[in-house]
Amino acid sequence: MPWWGWLSLGVILMGVELTAVDAAFYLIFVGSAAVCVGIMELAGVELPVEGQLLAFAVLAVVSMVWFRGKLYDRIRGGLPGFEYTVAGRTVSVGEDVPLGGQTRVDLQGTQWTAVNVGSTPIMAGARARVVGRDSLNLSIEGLADGSVNESEEDE
Repeated sequence: MPWWGWLSLGVILMGVELTAVDAAFYLIFVGSAAVCVGIMELAGVELPVEGQLLAFAVLAVVSMVWFRGKLYDRIRGGLPGFEYTVAGRTVSVGEDVPLGGQTRVDLQGTQWTAVNVGSTPIMAGARARVVGRDSLNLSIEGLADGSVNESEEDE
């Protein structure tokens, strides 16, 4: 593949990660590997197609194994000594959520999967309070009267 093909592929993959999907940074590292292979080709390192594919695969896997976890933890707040909780925040629910049901909500510019752990269903358009977080899932419960304390609102 020509150098511009690798660069285009890398930029497209990174753009898709940042704009369209929530792939947890996998496409960033795959795209970065493609860009690196393109830069190598542009710099004059001529590899056969098999060599390009091998370099791409090795760079993608190595960068994901060594760097993805650290970057993901830093962005998601999982570093030691970094105490941050989303409990107590409020979110808008875009669809009816039955007891134990799941939906997608926006919190601080990020889409989360939220599970209704409250004692009542949450109606579409209602506000819900985050009561906990399990990995990448939020536990939510509906607000009794739909009111929101302005200091807690997070949009």
